[in-house]
Amino acid sequence: MTNGPRTVLLGATGYLGRVTARALVERGLSPILAGRDGRKLSQLADELGGLDFRIADARDRGSLTALINPGDVVLSTITPFRTVGEEVVRAAVTRRAHYLDVAPEPPFVRTVFQKWGRPAREAGVVVMPSVGFSFSPGNIAGAAALQEAGSAATRVQVAYFVLGDFDQASFSAGVLESVTGALFEPGLVRRDGVIESEMPGRRERTYTIDGMERTAISVGGPEHFTLAQFQPRVRDVDVYIGWLRPDPNGKSLLPKSATSTARLSPGRAITKMMHRRMVREATGGPDSAGRTAMVSMVVAEAQDQAGNTLARVTLTGPNPYDLTARLLAWHAIAVPNCGPTVAGATGPVNAFGLTAAIEGARQAGLERVD
Repeated sequence: MTNGPRTVLLGATGYLGRVTARALVERGLSPILAGRDGRKLSQLADELGGLDFRIADARDRGSLTALINPGDVVLSTITPFRTVGEEVVRAAVTRRAHYLDVAPEPPFVRTVFQKWGRPAREAGVVVMPSVGFSFSPGNIAGAAALQEAGSAATRVQVAYFVLGDFDQASFSAGVLESVTGALFEPGLVRRDGVIESEMPGRRERTYTIDGMERTAISVGGPEHFTLAQFQPRVRDVDVYIGWLRPDPNGKSLLPKSATSTARLSPGRAITKMMHRRMVREATGGPDSAGRTAMVSMVVAEAQDQAGNTLARVTLTGPNPYDLTARLLAWHAIAVPNCGPTVAGATGPVNAFGLTAAIEGARQAGLERVD
């Protein structure tokens, strides 16, 4: 696709970056690949048919400003976002470019919405964090559940699961650094219409999936912002992830001891040491067969004030990597068509409308199963 806004992919040579680059090309885009390693960029550009590439460093404001043009769609897969992500947001907004990322880190999500929402709105551009398995499906499923539940719904609970045959080696170092590192940072929750700080894992909930009980722990996500944008009567929003804790088959990203002590002072030092070792030992990420063995699932429930479930929406799709890459590709095509009324920090439903967001999710491989 040669006409229209440029698509700029930062972090292109990382594991998720490479998967995303291929997904963009499959959708007809010709992204500009950007990163710090010129040799790797050149190799990937050649593999994908001779794409353009640029050397840029997320820690170097000047290189980012030189890279980004007004009207661009900037995609960031650089991790961890809590240390290197904000300069990319700043550069995109300053240069009046749309910005999308894959951040699964609650503190960074909060920064994007609360610090960069207004500047993005004034610049007439969209900034959308957490496009991908974490956490676009929950935005879509939660909004669909709210719509089905009707006016009595004031609460939403969203939970994410990874099913299938996976282990620690199924996750790249970037994912491990972002997701597990976020366990040690203040998260967020929406209570009585107010965004509050809350450490991850403070609450737990058990879901029965395929006849098996799976424990999920509370985390922060963009749903705390976006579902209230979609339906202002929403007062409480909870987000859970169920792939950090063991299910009865022992499938998890971290052992129970790690997730249960991450928020407790006596266990933090030990858990941080486990986290650092796990990231050091991480491989480059799963091969195509390893990705195929995993399945993504999100469950959203709309509830009344008393906690009664009024509607439930369950979506399943491909593994988190391919799902994220395909969602990013669809968003990269769709976001330039957003009008000025949706400029600012937002989610897919508020940017494109629920019907279009559901269609985008379907094209990425997400299907409703209930």
